[in-house]
Amino acid sequence: MGRERRRAGSNKPEGEEDRESSSADPENPESMNEEVASPGTSQTTFENGSDPADSSQEATNGDGGGISIRDRLQTESSGGVFANKDLVRSDTIIDEDRIVGRDDQLGRVVDNLKPVLQNEGIPDMLLSGPSGTGKSLIIHAVCKQIVELCESQDKTFGVISINCEGPKTADRAVYRLVKAAADDLGVDPGVPQTGVSTDQKLERLYEIMREYYDGVIFILDEIDMLEGPYQEAEYNSLIYQLSRARKLADFDGPISLTTITNYADFMKDLNSRAQSSYNPDDIFFDDYDANQLRSILRNRRDAFKPDSLSDDVVPLVAAFGSQTHGDARKAIDLLRWAGELAERRGADTVIETDVRDAQEKYTENRKLRHISGISTQKKLSIYAVAATAHYAREHPEWIPAGPAFKTYQFIADTMDTDQYSRETFVNHVTEQSTYGVLDFERRGKGRGRGVHMYFSLSEDPETIMETIREDTRFEDLAHEEATISAVVRERLKQFRSKN
Repeated sequence: MGRERRRAGSNKPEGEEDRESSSADPENPESMNEEVASPGTSQTTFENGSDPADSSQEATNGDGGGISIRDRLQTESSGGVFANKDLVRSDTIIDEDRIVGRDDQLGRVVDNLKPVLQNEGIPDMLLSGPSGTGKSLIIHAVCKQIVELCESQDKTFGVISINCEGPKTADRAVYRLVKAAADDLGVDPGVPQTGVSTDQKLERLYEIMREYYDGVIFILDEIDMLEGPYQEAEYNSLIYQLSRARKLADFDGPISLTTITNYADFMKDLNSRAQSSYNPDDIFFDDYDANQLRSILRNRRDAFKPDSLSDDVVPLVAAFGSQTHGDARKAIDLLRWAGELAERRGADTVIETDVRDAQEKYTENRKLRHISGISTQKKLSIYAVAATAHYAREHPEWIPAGPAFKTYQFIADTMDTDQYSRETFVNHVTEQSTYGVLDFERRGKGRGRGVHMYFSLSEDPETIMETIREDTRFEDLAHEEATISAVVRERLKQFRSKN
């Protein structure tokens, strides 16, 4: 084919970000050669050039006896319940015979990518649906097979995949795409993470494609998280560029842009330029039911040693999973956590109690942990809803979207941050229903009086506000309590007078 081959077996979904290495304090040169010693441990010195890894570090117990850390790390665990723990890690790419309840979606993805094998064009795709419903699992499982079949034909198919939750900006996302491709091929990225323009990074990406690949699929997971600091979300520019990559890169082979999102109406948020160039096959993934979750978990029983799962474990995990929006990822994680708890208590069998203990630990502050990790604008939107619920005189269970949006605008002004449209605000809020943070519903007010959106929080509003104020960007809102309270009550009063 005249192209350099990439490393065999290298098919990483995403390149890792460069990590800053820690160094000694330059203001304290003595810290470069510090001796470490403590009672009951061997003394390790870095001055004599010896490798500290060759020293036997010991930890002492209460009786003064030592146990070698290295010996403990190198000693194989006796007993335990796991045979292959990777099978109960939700990010493991599994074989197709373990995929359950996704025949239609699997068939459409296969049909869309099959033309690559004949060097024909392939469509863009949008995989949407709630978290943990198999979107990433399906696309990566199919791509793994495409890569292997292309290699058998002496062709190189590039799977360039990133998760957009981390980069936050289009510039960082483009660098991660370059890094993912370079890692896949074992070549130098050729551009630094900072100091050059986004266009230069894109050109390097296109250069890698032309030199090494016969076909490419870009996979942008959690695409809706790529918002950036400006009013218009930055996923627009990235989608516009990558959906036109074949022309912009002067690339001969087939290219697909596949985006993955939990938000079913994602296409409505794209600007006109992105919509004009990105016309994907929209494949929706619905929730798993309890029976499907049970089948998924049974297909991973060989992660455990024979007879190490009691009969009631899988049905109970599936039942818990179906209660959390049919999220297979969480069900698989729950099964693994139950096994880990069994091992911690020295058992060789996972029992119902382990599952219930794992579920209790999982649900403890789960929603609040999720809120801590969402983007600034989404935090701002949820904070406005929580503040409207908290400061309302009657503390209503259902909060009208109109007054909550007015509160959002006021808080955005107070923080001197960008304001999004009411539609985007509503989308940010309703998206959180996927994670159990709230519910929402539309209520008609009668003929000719329109329809109103209402929100109902599943956690205490004040607790949600306190969680969000742990983010330093929001901490000053604690001093605006009286003003925000007055705004909330006035907006609610106006809403009621009109409705």
